[in-house]
Amino acid sequence: MKAYYEWKQKSEFDPADVFRECVERGADSLLISAASLPEDFFDLSSGLLGELLHKLSTYRIKMALVVPDTGLYSPHFQAFARETNQGKEIHVFSTREEAVKWLDSQ
Repeated sequence: MKAYYEWKQKSEFDPADVFRECVERGADSLLISAASLPEDFFDLSSGLLGELLHKLSTYRIKMALVVPDTGLYSPHFQAFARETNQGKEIHVFSTREEAVKWLDSQ
């Protein structure tokens, strides 16, 4: 049975903690909303997104990221969102409903 873990902000964002919580719950995918993330997550030079993606890809855990308006973020993040949606592991969606539908279909 496929299961996704929906991360909600509890304290400071730590990619290792998010990954660990996902694995501890036995989830094969992760759902995160932009509203739960710090601004520097969307600044690709911070390394937060990259660190999380590295951990998830190592264990083949899919991720759906809900970002209602990618235009609010840097051109680099916008390019990341377009590029990643062409793959199979990570997708960026404008609504939670679209994200859940994609995760359920994986």
